Amino acid sequence: MNPRTASHSQSIWRDLDEDTFRTHLVSLEERTNAVPLDPQVFPLPADTDNTSRNFSTDDEQKLADAFAFLVAVEQGAQSVAAVCLEENLEEQSLVVRFAAIDTINEILQESLENIRRTLAAYATSDGAGEFRGDELFELIIRLHQRRILGRLRSSKWEKPTYLSRTHKKPLWEDFKNLLHRVQFLYTKKEKSQRRAVEAGIEYLAKLYENFEAVTTQSDDEVVYIKNLVKASYGLCTSDSIKEYARRLETVGPTPQLRSAVKALRQIEKIAAYYRITQTLLGASQRYPCYFRHLEFKYLPPYAGIPTNIGYEGWAKTCHVHAEVQLVVYYDLKKREFPGGEGTSAPRVIGTSKYLCYLCYLFLKFHRCYPPANTHGRLYDQWTIPDLAEMGDEQRDKYREILRSMDQELVKKAANEPQWRPEPMTSRENLLDAVEDKDSIAL
Repeated sequence: MNPRTASHSQSIWRDLDEDTFRTHLVSLEERTNAVPLDPQVFPLPADTDNTSRNFSTDDEQKLADAFAFLVAVEQGAQSVAAVCLEENLEEQSLVVRFAAIDTINEILQESLENIRRTLAAYATSDGAGEFRGDELFELIIRLHQRRILGRLRSSKWEKPTYLSRTHKKPLWEDFKNLLHRVQFLYTKKEKSQRRAVEAGIEYLAKLYENFEAVTTQSDDEVVYIKNLVKASYGLCTSDSIKEYARRLETVGPTPQLRSAVKALRQIEKIAAYYRITQTLLGASQRYPCYFRHLEFKYLPPYAGIPTNIGYEGWAKTCHVHAEVQLVVYYDLKKREFPGGEGTSAPRVIGTSKYLCYLCYLFLKFHRCYPPANTHGRLYDQWTIPDLAEMGDEQRDKYREILRSMDQELVKKAANEPQWRPEPMTSRENLLDAVEDKDSIAL
């Protein structure tokens, strides 16, 4: 879709020159290594009026995150997805609305439709719950098989072109450093705890290493990946490894310690494919009517916009991020979501990665959707649709959002330069998770 259809007099950039805004972005990037903010997770607002809702805010966020994770099957920014949930109390139905920078193609939509049908069947009590659960897990593994190979840095993985010159050792080789760190974090009196940590790491390391010998693109490979993902989940949710991770985080930062923490966070990402399965299954049991009447809908993405202003020389195209696409869509369709017994507007936005710095600021100043997190990285190839169909109220609101964002950028750039390392753009936080029986997900 064309993201620039408004006339000059209508434009959301009427009061703030877009080139000036972009120049401020680059200035802030130069002073912060393009990371103006530390990674953060924010608490969700408390539930207030649930008369037109079945979902708690927490369940809505976790389920939206799970669906967004489901559709992000490739590496890179183009695959980052966002999701909103539209629940209809009267019809007891649920629409899952997906957005991404690139089109969610028909092949991916067909795979998602298989998952939707499996969830609908699981929500219907037919005595085959365990079978349906395993079927769902296998569908998710097959859909994300290439992505998992990339996370493993497996020799079987065919790198995308933009990564062809990068050379990282397989993930299982990082386990040596993980094991080596253990001896420095436990006293002699803690021998049993130390041994439990070592045994867990050694077992998973061997599992990862042996995977390289499994025949590529075979049914055996899928079975092995399922076992590997489950074992990773078991490791990340074990009390002994959680305590080890906590100790690693509290010791002074050295390259070896940072590498060990990063390896654990990468294992978390592999474990997440099992957590996503459990989240979807749990939600389908708690809200069976919604999953029996579940519908997937997809926003068409906006076209890229050329720019000559950027921190990186190669970055010549601005994109409308998936989160922004959803906000604009619901602002344009506000009258179609009356609430009450009809379809309620979403309260949160689920994402496959943490929010970038600009999406975080946009949601913060928009004030309708609480930002759940941010990785703090600033991507200056970011923009907002400027559309003729926007009403005056919406245009004024977006002008105010841009003005507030720009003021924040200028204020931060006026501070002393602060260099931050490039963050991990997604984290699964299994190692920090506390079990909550009221939640659909760990």
